[in-house]
Amino acid sequence: MEGSGSELEHFDSTRSQSDYTNESNVFFLNANLTATEKWSFFLEGVYSLSKGNFSSFTELTPVGIDPNFPISPDNPASVADYDFSSINEYSDLDYSQLEGTLGVNYKLDKRATVYGSVNLMDLQDDQVYVYGDMTGMLVTYAAGMTVGF
Repeated sequence: MEGSGSELEHFDSTRSQSDYTNESNVFFLNANLTATEKWSFFLEGVYSLSKGNFSSFTELTPVGIDPNFPISPDNPASVADYDFSSINEYSDLDYSQLEGTLGVNYKLDKRATVYGSVNLMDLQDDQVYVYGDMTGMLVTYAAGMTVGF
């Protein structure tokens, strides 16, 4: 299955407009096997690819306000005169994530089942300068029991 991208508009307080583009694709896999009347196994997988970035700002001067006007409450642009001209060069997000689960169920009787699973999550950050390198792997284990009433 594939996800969809979207475009949002971003406005900073005094300057200009910039488009934010996000593209995400997500693929799912799910398999169940009933080996015997008591034993069943399951496998689940998800692979995600995501990218996002700001486009260049279209206008870098305050709209309707003279930037040379003295600092005052009537001229907020002169109070917070930030330069956003290179934000589009520092806004790129690009990562992929793989997640997989392998599990087993054992039916004790008509109403009770015990289960166990292992889950692996692996994130690959391809734009490490944005938030630092978020690349990493996590393995979790789960076990439990379900009882029907």
